[in-house]
Amino acid sequence: MITLNFSLWELALLLVGVAFVFGTVYLVKLFKSLAATFDTTTKLLEENRLALHSIMENTDDITKSTAQIVDKSNLMVDEVELAFNTIKQDVIDPVVKAASILKRGLGVFQTRNRKDKV
Repeated sequence: MITLNFSLWELALLLVGVAFVFGTVYLVKLFKSLAATFDTTTKLLEENRLALHSIMENTDDITKSTAQIVDKSNLMVDEVELAFNTIKQDVIDPVVKAASILKRGLGVFQTRNRKDKV
């Protein structure tokens, strides 16, 4: 039969050694995971940098296109306003003037009819 005699300090030293081995294994796993996370983060930052660069280049084109649309819409509004003023001067104003004259003319007849009846 084999007998093992350990003193307390030897047992403590054995436990510290086992803990050191397990701790080292977990630290290696942690550092590998951390390295993978840094690699992923670096790739994402590079992709975002390229996307932002593309967006910044396209922003100038979008701004120019928007300015052109605004200019064209201003011209169209000016043309509509000119057309409305022309219609008002050529059609609406003469019709209103004729209706006003006609109303005054008919009003004279109506006042004569009232005086005749009284």
